Amino acid sequence: MTKIILAILLGGAFGFALYNAGAAYRKNIRSMLRLEDLTVMKIILFAIGLAGALIAAANLMGIFNIGHFSIKSMNAGVILGGIIFGLGFGAAGNCPGTALASFTYPNKIKTLGMVMGGLLGAWLFSLSYGWWLDQGLYKALDMGKITLFKISPKIPSLLTIGHEGLLLLSLAFMAIAYVLPQKVKA
Repeated sequence: MTKIILAILLGGAFGFALYNAGAAYRKNIRSMLRLEDLTVMKIILFAIGLAGALIAAANLMGIFNIGHFSIKSMNAGVILGGIIFGLGFGAAGNCPGTALASFTYPNKIKTLGMVMGGLLGAWLFSLSYGWWLDQGLYKALDMGKITLFKISPKIPSLLTIGHEGLLLLSLAFMAIAYVLPQKVKA
């Protein structure tokens, strides 16, 4: 029960943050994707950088072991899913998190359609998972668990910089967010 309450509180806080950042408004997302208004992009980059920096710092101080993160395997299914997600995100101007938060804006029917479409898609995928598995989708391009930086001796990485690399990349994300302009002049 505690986990459910915590999930509701954290989900509500996430929705509140999305709403206040303007990321729940489809127009703002589309403006970001068209590179017209970078306000939401700045917020996203800074949030990713801050979270990464806090995780890396906590790991370097021995407070938290990043090696315990659950890393998902990379395969053709993940790549295909990412392409479908990206196309839908670009076309609709919403992703699952921002769609729920956008219920506070006009056009609730469009938002409801997106949420219902996402749930339908997830349900259809769960029904067809065995078929996709039999077709070899998850064996194609199977790279196993892989990370950008070396966070555990058990998991291969693209770079061997380790936790310090995560901290440096996180700081770079925050710096980029700081210097990005809010509006792009045509």
